[in-house]
Amino acid sequence: MGSPEPQLQISPQDLRFRFEPRKNIPITLSLHNPTSDRIAFKVKTTSPKKYCVRPSSGFVEPSSSRDVQVIMQAQKEFSGQGDCKDKFLVQYVFASPDITEARAGELFENGRANNIKQAKLRVILQGPAKPPSPVPEGVEEEMASPVKAQSPAVLPMYMDRAPMEVDPPRHPVGSIQSEEQLMAVTKERNKLRDQVQGMERDNADIKRRLDALQLQNTGASKMHGNSALDALKPQSGFSGGFNVIHLVIIALIAFLLGKLL
Repeated sequence: MGSPEPQLQISPQDLRFRFEPRKNIPITLSLHNPTSDRIAFKVKTTSPKKYCVRPSSGFVEPSSSRDVQVIMQAQKEFSGQGDCKDKFLVQYVFASPDITEARAGELFENGRANNIKQAKLRVILQGPAKPPSPVPEGVEEEMASPVKAQSPAVLPMYMDRAPMEVDPPRHPVGSIQSEEQLMAVTKERNKLRDQVQGMERDNADIKRRLDALQLQNTGASKMHGNSALDALKPQSGFSGGFNVIHLVIIALIAFLLGKLL
């Protein structure tokens, strides 16, 4: 009877990565040892620059499990679902208790260990998750369903009848809130526009009043200037009919009378 073979239960069998641009995507690989012996393991990949495995080698103690984290490095673009050719290989073998964790990977080099088993795992790259739709599924189907058009032969039958009452379309809560917000914004915008127009009218009225005051001040200044000029001019006569010559004669007569008396 031959020696027992190592057994290692690996889950999952397919490594499924949900692509996200420019993000590291981790998944967990579970290794379970159902035997009563210590098992050493080593994880390899066909694309070592694309993936990071922690730890890449180690031990699984008897009747216990161990998790291995596989990280797909950040990618800029999605290569396409089904186009991924990457693969992983998990090797495992019985190991004696005296081998340290740091030397676990040496058991798989140059055939140092006998009866090495291995399991191949494929990589499945899934596309980015679709964003959730804000419209409920039932409402979205109703909104998306086309309305059946009446044939030309049937349309004349309804031309003389009163229009049918049609229930308003149901909208999701999110769209109702959006419409209310839009109406509130439109109302506020119209209010501000009315205020701006009122200010413009007031501004034009003030400008007209200032122009009128300026014209009045200009006319008053001209009138005041003309009156001042008239005051400076020599007057030709008095209201009693006397002029300057009459005054001179009266002054001479008074002077002579004063000398004689």
